[in-house]
Amino acid sequence: MIRYIIVYLVSGRISLNQKTFEISKKDVNGPMNLAETMASAQTSEPEWSKDGEYFMDVEEFDGVPVKYTVTQVGTVDEFNIKVNYFGNTLASRQLKEHLKKVLGLEDDLCAFYRKFDHPEEPLSQTFLRLRGLRLMRGTNLFESLICSILSQNNSVLLWNRTARFLMKYYGKKVRFPDGSNFFLFPTPERLAKVKARELRARTSIGYRARPVLEASRLITKGALELERLLSSSYEESMETLLNLYGVGPKVADCFLLYGMAKFEAAPVDVWIQRIVEKLYFKNKRVSKSKSAEFLRDHFDGWAGYAQLYLFDFARRMTPSTLRARKPN
Repeated sequence: MIRYIIVYLVSGRISLNQKTFEISKKDVNGPMNLAETMASAQTSEPEWSKDGEYFMDVEEFDGVPVKYTVTQVGTVDEFNIKVNYFGNTLASRQLKEHLKKVLGLEDDLCAFYRKFDHPEEPLSQTFLRLRGLRLMRGTNLFESLICSILSQNNSVLLWNRTARFLMKYYGKKVRFPDGSNFFLFPTPERLAKVKARELRARTSIGYRARPVLEASRLITKGALELERLLSSSYEESMETLLNLYGVGPKVADCFLLYGMAKFEAAPVDVWIQRIVEKLYFKNKRVSKSKSAEFLRDHFDGWAGYAQLYLFDFARRMTPSTLRARKPN
């Protein structure tokens, strides 16, 4: 079992407390597949580190960085999620609530399956193999927006690497007593001061430097308040985001879905476009905007989850199969 020793300085005193708690099946709304969820490559924050069957991440609570590991014991339907961390009782409550949100533990997966589990629905083909796959979402709106911008026309590997560079060069460094270092995601105020040329040279961010910096500066000046979008409708939020430089429908949908958990959002890249064409339009070519509109209409409030399951469906099919289309 992995053990991390983390020391906190609280009110001038050093505290060293190793703690463990579990999230049981009764605390989760339906089945859970932690490994599949982590491997889905769909998230609006840098991927967690993996060591064996453990997944590790760091989160700040009230200015205190908490390093923790999670693993699932049991089956998809009968399980416990074990969490190891070091901190006080307050951190335990905060961490549990954080995990409920970031792992989507309150999403009613059984309702999703029931609604679309019928023979004429192609999506139902994914349910047995992906049972328990949940939609991760970020807890830092700025981080989610920036990571969504980084994902534009980019592989998961490359945008995660760029995000790690941003953290390394512009985020706060945290050193833990086990000898490990971690860099927190930079604040908008920190990124707003960076020149585009420096950002491109240090992070291989490329043309995405300008939209990242402009969004950071708007937030710093108070001209863009991401928290307000939480209570806005999907349409209103989309309109606001599309006014940002370099943000198109796919990036906006990524942020709205994985950053804000607006399940009407359905990010459509080339792979989703092709799988929608194949499964629902008999290989007839349709635009990305038409594909996104279809997902929202067909799956209603579950469009984001449908996109998540279809993405996994698409990446397991051969490219030649997906590229077979009928002419317009």
